[in-house]
Amino acid sequence: MIPCLNNATSGAASFEGFVAAAAGAGFEAIEVGLGNLEGYIAAHSRQALQSLLADNGLKLGSGGLPVNWQGTEEQFGTDMEALPGRLELCRDLGLTRLCTWIPPRWELPYSEAFAFCRERLGAVATVLQENGIRFGLEFVGPQDNVIGRRYKFINTLAEVLHLIDKLPSDNVGVMLDSYHLYVGEATLSEIASLPESMIVQFHINDAYPGIPRAELKDLKRLLPGYGTIPLVPMLQAVADTGYDWTVSIETFNEEVKALGPAEAAKTAKAALDALLQVL
Repeated sequence: MIPCLNNATSGAASFEGFVAAAAGAGFEAIEVGLGNLEGYIAAHSRQALQSLLADNGLKLGSGGLPVNWQGTEEQFGTDMEALPGRLELCRDLGLTRLCTWIPPRWELPYSEAFAFCRERLGAVATVLQENGIRFGLEFVGPQDNVIGRRYKFINTLAEVLHLIDKLPSDNVGVMLDSYHLYVGEATLSEIASLPESMIVQFHINDAYPGIPRAELKDLKRLLPGYGTIPLVPMLQAVADTGYDWTVSIETFNEEVKALGPAEAAKTAKAALDALLQVL
Protein backbone atom coordinates (compact mmCIF):
# COMPACT_ATOMS: atom_id res chain seq x y z
CA MET A 1 0.00 0.00 0.00
CA ILE A 2 1.12 3.54 -0.76
CA PRO A 3 1.74 5.98 2.14
CA CYS A 4 -0.51 9.02 1.72
CA LEU A 5 -1.05 12.23 3.70
CA ASN A 6 -4.24 14.18 4.35
CA ASN A 7 -3.78 17.83 5.36
CA ALA A 8 -6.08 17.31 8.33
CA THR A 9 -2.97 15.75 9.87
CA SER A 10 -0.32 18.28 8.85
CA GLY A 11 -2.40 21.45 9.04
CA ALA A 12 -0.48 23.34 6.34
CA ALA A 13 -1.93 26.78 5.61
CA SER A 14 -1.42 26.53 1.85
CA PHE A 15 -1.46 23.86 -0.83
CA GLU A 16 2.22 24.54 -1.55
CA GLY A 17 3.02 24.08 2.12
CA PHE A 18 1.09 20.83 2.22
CA VAL A 19 2.96 19.48 -0.81
CA ALA A 20 6.31 20.48 0.71
CA ALA A 21 5.46 18.83 4.04
CA ALA A 22 4.29 15.59 2.40
CA ALA A 23 7.29 15.33 0.07
CA GLY A 24 9.76 16.26 2.80
CA ALA A 25 8.43 13.47 5.01
CA GLY A 26 8.72 10.91 2.23
CA PHE A 27 5.05 10.38 1.41
CA GLU A 28 4.34 9.06 -2.06
CA ALA A 29 0.80 10.46 -2.36
CA ILE A 30 -1.51 13.12 -1.03
CA GLU A 31 -5.25 13.34 -0.55
CA VAL A 32 -6.62 16.74 -1.48
CA GLY A 33 -9.77 18.65 -2.26
CA LEU A 34 -10.43 19.44 -5.91
CA GLY A 35 -10.85 23.08 -4.95
CA ASN A 36 -7.24 23.22 -3.72
CA LEU A 37 -6.02 21.99 -7.09
CA GLU A 38 -8.22 24.46 -8.94
CA GLY A 39 -7.02 27.30 -6.71
CA TYR A 40 -3.40 26.53 -7.48
CA ILE A 41 -4.12 26.42 -11.19
CA ALA A 42 -5.94 29.76 -11.01
CA ALA A 43 -2.90 31.34 -9.36
CA HIS A 44 -0.34 29.60 -11.59
CA SER A 45 -1.29 27.15 -14.37
CA ARG A 46 -2.28 23.55 -14.94
CA GLN A 47 1.23 22.80 -16.17
CA ALA A 48 2.68 24.37 -13.01
CA LEU A 49 0.52 22.07 -10.87
CA GLN A 50 1.58 19.01 -12.83
CA SER A 51 5.22 20.05 -12.45
CA LEU A 52 4.80 20.69 -8.72
CA LEU A 53 3.46 17.19 -8.14
CA ALA A 54 6.00 15.52 -10.43
CA ASP A 55 8.97 17.40 -8.97
CA ASN A 56 7.93 16.31 -5.49
CA GLY A 57 7.24 12.70 -6.50
CA LEU A 58 3.62 12.80 -5.39
CA LYS A 59 0.57 10.96 -6.70
CA LEU A 60 -3.01 12.05 -6.02
CA GLY A 61 -4.54 9.29 -3.91
CA SER A 62 -8.09 10.60 -3.96
CA GLY A 63 -9.98 13.86 -3.90
CA GLY A 64 -13.03 15.28 -2.22
CA LEU A 65 -16.25 15.31 -4.23
CA PRO A 66 -16.88 18.88 -5.49
CA VAL A 67 -20.66 18.59 -5.17
CA ASN A 68 -22.83 19.76 -2.27
CA TRP A 69 -25.08 16.73 -2.57
CA GLN A 70 -26.70 17.38 0.84
CA GLY A 71 -27.69 20.95 -0.06
CA THR A 72 -30.70 22.55 -1.70
CA GLU A 73 -32.02 21.36 -5.02
CA GLU A 74 -30.75 24.56 -6.59
CA GLN A 75 -27.23 24.16 -5.20
CA PHE A 76 -27.12 20.50 -6.14
CA GLY A 77 -28.26 21.29 -9.69
CA THR A 78 -25.63 24.01 -10.07
CA ASP A 79 -22.84 21.74 -8.82
CA MET A 80 -23.95 18.86 -11.02
CA GLU A 81 -24.04 21.08 -14.09
CA ALA A 82 -20.44 22.13 -13.44
CA LEU A 83 -19.22 18.65 -12.54
CA PRO A 84 -18.31 17.24 -16.01
CA GLY A 85 -16.08 20.23 -16.74
CA ARG A 86 -14.34 19.93 -13.39
CA LEU A 87 -13.68 16.26 -14.01
CA GLU A 88 -11.55 17.14 -17.02
CA LEU A 89 -8.94 18.31 -14.51
CA CYS A 90 -9.10 14.94 -12.77
CA ARG A 91 -8.34 13.16 -16.02
CA ASP A 92 -5.42 15.48 -16.78
CA LEU A 93 -3.89 14.87 -13.35
CA GLY A 94 -4.54 11.12 -13.19
CA LEU A 95 -6.96 11.58 -10.29
CA THR A 96 -9.31 8.63 -10.68
CA ARG A 97 -10.99 8.51 -7.26
CA LEU A 98 -13.33 11.00 -5.58
CA CYS A 99 -14.94 10.49 -2.19
CA THR A 100 -17.57 11.91 0.13
CA TRP A 101 -18.85 11.16 3.64
CA ILE A 102 -22.37 10.35 4.77
CA PRO A 103 -23.58 12.02 8.00
CA PRO A 104 -24.51 9.43 10.66
CA ARG A 105 -27.59 11.37 11.83
CA TRP A 106 -30.29 13.16 9.82
CA GLU A 107 -33.40 15.25 10.35
CA LEU A 108 -35.19 12.73 8.14
CA PRO A 109 -36.27 9.24 9.25
CA TYR A 110 -34.02 6.44 8.02
CA SER A 111 -36.12 5.41 5.02
CA GLU A 112 -36.47 9.00 3.77
CA ALA A 113 -32.78 9.76 4.27
CA PHE A 114 -31.91 6.54 2.45
CA ALA A 115 -34.10 7.47 -0.51
CA PHE A 116 -32.54 10.96 -0.62
CA CYS A 117 -29.00 9.52 -0.58
CA ARG A 118 -29.86 6.94 -3.22
CA GLU A 119 -31.22 9.62 -5.55
CA ARG A 120 -28.50 12.24 -5.05
CA LEU A 121 -25.49 9.93 -4.78
CA GLY A 122 -26.80 7.78 -7.62
CA ALA A 123 -26.89 10.82 -9.90
CA VAL A 124 -23.33 11.76 -8.90
CA ALA A 125 -22.10 8.19 -9.40
CA THR A 126 -23.51 8.09 -12.94
CA VAL A 127 -21.63 11.24 -13.99
CA LEU A 128 -18.42 10.03 -12.37
CA GLN A 129 -18.69 6.67 -14.14
CA GLU A 130 -19.15 8.41 -17.48
CA ASN A 131 -15.87 10.19 -16.80
CA GLY A 132 -13.87 7.18 -15.60
CA ILE A 133 -13.90 8.14 -11.91
CA ARG A 134 -14.39 5.74 -9.00
CA PHE A 135 -16.65 7.03 -6.22
CA GLY A 136 -15.96 6.28 -2.55
CA LEU A 137 -18.60 6.61 0.19
CA GLU A 138 -17.44 6.94 3.79
CA PHE A 139 -19.68 5.96 6.67
CA VAL A 140 -19.07 7.71 9.99
CA GLY A 141 -19.08 5.79 13.27
CA PRO A 142 -19.28 8.51 15.98
CA GLN A 143 -22.39 10.67 16.03
CA ASP A 144 -21.22 13.55 18.23
CA ASN A 145 -20.60 16.05 15.43
CA VAL A 146 -24.24 15.88 14.30
CA ILE A 147 -25.81 15.04 17.65
CA GLY A 148 -28.61 17.62 17.28
CA ARG A 149 -30.21 15.69 14.43
CA ARG A 150 -33.09 13.47 15.48
CA TYR A 151 -32.60 10.27 13.53
CA LYS A 152 -29.71 7.82 13.50
CA PHE A 153 -28.56 6.89 10.01
CA ILE A 154 -25.81 4.84 8.36
CA ASN A 155 -22.85 4.27 10.70
CA THR A 156 -21.66 0.73 9.98
CA LEU A 157 -19.91 -1.03 7.13
CA ALA A 158 -22.90 -3.28 6.48
CA GLU A 159 -25.23 -0.29 6.14
CA VAL A 160 -23.08 1.61 3.66
CA LEU A 161 -22.65 -1.54 1.59
CA HIS A 162 -26.43 -1.88 1.49
CA LEU A 163 -26.73 1.68 0.17
CA ILE A 164 -24.05 1.05 -2.46
CA ASP A 165 -25.91 -2.04 -3.60
CA LYS A 166 -28.94 0.13 -4.35
CA LEU A 167 -27.06 2.64 -6.52
CA PRO A 168 -27.28 2.33 -10.32
CA SER A 169 -23.55 2.41 -11.17
CA ASP A 170 -20.81 -0.13 -10.56
CA ASN A 171 -18.07 2.46 -9.94
CA VAL A 172 -19.13 3.03 -6.31
CA GLY A 173 -17.22 1.58 -3.37
CA VAL A 174 -16.29 2.43 0.20
CA MET A 175 -13.81 4.81 1.69
CA LEU A 176 -12.74 2.77 4.69
CA ASP A 177 -11.56 4.57 7.83
CA SER A 178 -9.95 2.66 10.68
CA TYR A 179 -11.68 4.88 13.25
CA HIS A 180 -15.14 4.35 11.80
CA LEU A 181 -14.55 0.64 11.32
CA TYR A 182 -13.56 0.42 15.00
CA VAL A 183 -16.48 2.48 16.33
CA GLY A 184 -18.87 0.65 14.02
CA GLU A 185 -17.50 -2.71 15.24
CA ALA A 186 -16.72 -4.08 11.80
CA THR A 187 -15.13 -7.51 12.02
CA LEU A 188 -11.90 -8.50 10.31
CA SER A 189 -13.78 -11.08 8.27
CA GLU A 190 -16.20 -8.40 7.03
CA ILE A 191 -13.27 -6.29 5.87
CA ALA A 192 -11.30 -9.15 4.34
CA SER A 193 -14.34 -10.39 2.42
CA LEU A 194 -14.70 -7.12 0.50
CA PRO A 195 -13.81 -7.31 -3.19
CA GLU A 196 -10.72 -5.20 -3.88
CA SER A 197 -12.77 -3.22 -6.39
CA MET A 198 -15.05 -2.07 -3.57
CA ILE A 199 -12.31 -0.21 -1.65
CA VAL A 200 -11.72 3.24 -3.09
CA GLN A 201 -9.57 4.72 -0.30
CA PHE A 202 -8.34 3.76 3.16
CA HIS A 203 -7.96 6.26 6.01
CA ILE A 204 -5.85 5.33 8.99
CA ASN A 205 -5.80 6.86 12.46
CA ASP A 206 -6.21 5.71 16.05
CA ALA A 207 -8.51 6.06 19.07
CA TYR A 208 -7.78 7.26 22.58
CA PRO A 209 -7.54 4.29 24.98
CA GLY A 210 -9.85 3.80 27.92
CA ILE A 211 -12.90 5.28 26.17
CA PRO A 212 -15.84 3.05 25.19
CA ARG A 213 -16.34 2.98 21.43
CA ALA A 214 -19.76 4.61 21.66
CA GLU A 215 -18.24 7.59 23.49
CA LEU A 216 -15.33 8.29 21.13
CA LYS A 217 -15.35 11.75 19.56
CA ASP A 218 -15.18 12.01 15.78
CA LEU A 219 -12.66 14.86 15.63
CA LYS A 220 -10.37 13.76 18.48
CA ARG A 221 -8.02 11.08 17.18
CA LEU A 222 -4.45 9.86 17.51
CA LEU A 223 -1.77 9.00 15.00
CA PRO A 224 -1.88 5.33 13.96
CA GLY A 225 -0.17 3.07 16.47
CA TYR A 226 -0.55 5.57 19.33
CA GLY A 227 -3.93 4.31 20.53
CA THR A 228 -6.15 1.33 21.09
CA ILE A 229 -7.33 0.22 17.62
CA PRO A 230 -5.79 -3.12 16.55
CA LEU A 231 -4.47 -1.63 13.34
CA VAL A 232 -2.09 -4.35 12.20
CA PRO A 233 -4.83 -7.02 11.91
CA MET A 234 -7.09 -4.43 10.30
CA LEU A 235 -4.43 -3.50 7.74
CA GLN A 236 -3.83 -7.16 7.06
CA ALA A 237 -7.54 -7.68 6.45
CA VAL A 238 -7.50 -4.79 3.96
CA ALA A 239 -4.37 -6.22 2.30
CA ASP A 240 -6.09 -9.62 2.06
CA THR A 241 -8.66 -8.09 -0.28
CA GLY A 242 -5.88 -7.30 -2.75
CA TYR A 243 -6.14 -3.55 -2.14
CA ASP A 244 -2.80 -1.93 -2.93
CA TRP A 245 -3.64 1.75 -3.38
CA THR A 246 -3.12 4.56 -0.85
CA VAL A 247 -3.39 4.37 2.92
CA SER A 248 -3.96 7.97 3.99
CA ILE A 249 -3.28 9.37 7.46
CA GLU A 250 -6.25 11.54 8.44
CA THR A 251 -5.71 12.45 12.09
CA PHE A 252 -7.67 15.22 13.77
CA ASN A 253 -5.25 16.12 16.55
CA GLU A 254 -4.28 19.65 17.60
CA GLU A 255 -1.09 18.50 19.34
CA VAL A 256 0.18 16.96 16.12
CA LYS A 257 -0.68 20.05 14.06
CA ALA A 258 1.03 22.25 16.66
CA LEU A 259 4.33 20.63 15.62
CA GLY A 260 4.07 22.52 12.34
CA PRO A 261 3.34 20.96 8.92
CA ALA A 262 6.84 19.61 8.25
CA GLU A 263 7.32 17.95 11.64
CA ALA A 264 3.71 16.76 11.81
CA ALA A 265 4.12 15.06 8.44
CA LYS A 266 7.41 13.42 9.48
CA THR A 267 5.87 12.16 12.73
CA ALA A 268 2.87 10.81 10.83
CA LYS A 269 5.06 9.09 8.25
CA ALA A 270 7.13 7.39 10.96
CA ALA A 271 3.92 6.15 12.62
CA LEU A 272 2.58 4.76 9.36
CA ASP A 273 5.87 3.13 8.37
CA ALA A 274 6.01 1.31 11.71
CA LEU A 275 2.70 -0.36 10.89
CA LEU A 276 3.23 -1.06 7.21
CA GLN A 277 6.60 -2.73 7.74
CA VAL A 278 5.03 -5.57 9.74
CA LEU A 279 2.60 -6.58 7.01
